[in-house]
Amino acid sequence: MRETLRTRLGWLHGWLGYVAGLVLTCIFATGSVAVFNMELTRWMQPEVLRATPTPPTATALDAAARMVALEKAQGVFAFVALPGRRSPTLDVLHYNGHEFVGARLDPVSGVLIPARATAGGGLFYNVHHTLYLNAQVGTVIVSIAGIALLVAIVSGVIIHIHALVPDIVMLRLSVARLRAWLDAHLLAGVLFLPFMVMMAYTGVLVKADMTLPGPPFHSVPLRTSSPPRAPMQALTYPSLAPLLAQARASLPGQEPGFILFAPNGVHIFAGDASSAFLTRDHADFRMPDGRALPVNTAASPIARTMQLMHGLHYARFAPPGLRWLYFLSGLCATTVMASGLVLFVMKRRRHAGHRQAHRLADGLNIAVIVGLPVAMLALLWGNRLVPVRLNGRESWETGIFFTVWGLCALHALFHALRGRASWAWRAQLGLVGLLGGGLTVLDLLCCPTSFRALPGLHVAVDGMGMWAGACAIYARCRLERPGA
Repeated sequence: MRETLRTRLGWLHGWLGYVAGLVLTCIFATGSVAVFNMELTRWMQPEVLRATPTPPTATALDAAARMVALEKAQGVFAFVALPGRRSPTLDVLHYNGHEFVGARLDPVSGVLIPARATAGGGLFYNVHHTLYLNAQVGTVIVSIAGIALLVAIVSGVIIHIHALVPDIVMLRLSVARLRAWLDAHLLAGVLFLPFMVMMAYTGVLVKADMTLPGPPFHSVPLRTSSPPRAPMQALTYPSLAPLLAQARASLPGQEPGFILFAPNGVHIFAGDASSAFLTRDHADFRMPDGRALPVNTAASPIARTMQLMHGLHYARFAPPGLRWLYFLSGLCATTVMASGLVLFVMKRRRHAGHRQAHRLADGLNIAVIVGLPVAMLALLWGNRLVPVRLNGRESWETGIFFTVWGLCALHALFHALRGRASWAWRAQLGLVGLLGGGLTVLDLLCCPTSFRALPGLHVAVDGMGMWAGACAIYARCRLERPGA
């Protein structure tokens, strides 16, 4: 009876884990990078040379309000993002259907910074949350993958629980390939099991209002749909500096993060980095005189729990050390998914031989495990090589990412279906090594001024590219050994 249960759970773990794992590998890989989405955006806009945040002056706030009014007159719903420790500029942003994009202003003078348009780190954030699909469809797919991950974790623990400790202690990485892959899969899975469960559970929970019927979590939505793009009379907003001072007083312990403008009022929200509880507390002011309006910020225990779930998943409160821990844990969780994909094919090929279905699975594995990093690095290269003043530049960057990923997928499937999967592995791993290793040289040649002004930021991004390239070259060398 016990063996029958383990056999059935093994089938469930294998097939459910493989199908969902193709999606989950992409979700965890882009989610790991999206932990530093704002830092990546700063790297991708080297014209922004300010290193530390400065409280916005009244002049800068008024300039931002005028820009919001002008955009509203053109039918664009924009808001003001205040400077913070991760983004030192005063930003006027709007949602374009995938990311928040817009202008960056100097927080002291209010002068427009001529920063290049870019998809930024928001591209990875969007792929992580919606696979860059329609928000509703993408969210449902990602939520189903998260539920599948929880099921795969439970079934995997039951399957391996009887020999889990010996397998981890022995860790036979130098023996047969199948045994080595399995031990690595188990070790990484056990060590980062709490992180994967936490991210999967909170990820499904925070998007439940989009996948299941029910009241929304936020009292005021962040992604308000833009009104029809029809010309209208420009509005005049009250001076924002006094309103911001009042908002700080009415939001004790929370620093204002962004300002939304409604037809009859101004709403100043607490920043996401204020605490681990993503509260969306706000101070409201009436238009056009700026008179403060009463706001009830009391939350029920259930609402507070949901705020904590949001805060833990998005990690916007996290200081740099904790953010790096999220990043490294996400990469290790990605390794668990990727090793599971490889194991699925290796185990079934051992019993059934080189069937066409196994070749197809090999091609998909290469496209996800290696093709995605190639596309991510190609996006960074494209940011430096695409002309700065090109119209629709952010769309060009997005196109580079998905075009390169698509070409890698076609290349992997073409060679895998012909029985040359190892050749595709080596070719694309070499490409990761080339793009990752050359990123620092490209950055120094294209943006020497920004490199000198923000050395820590550039060393971190370029260093991670070099690390990815070094890992890829090591893996490629291992594949060239006899018998590999």
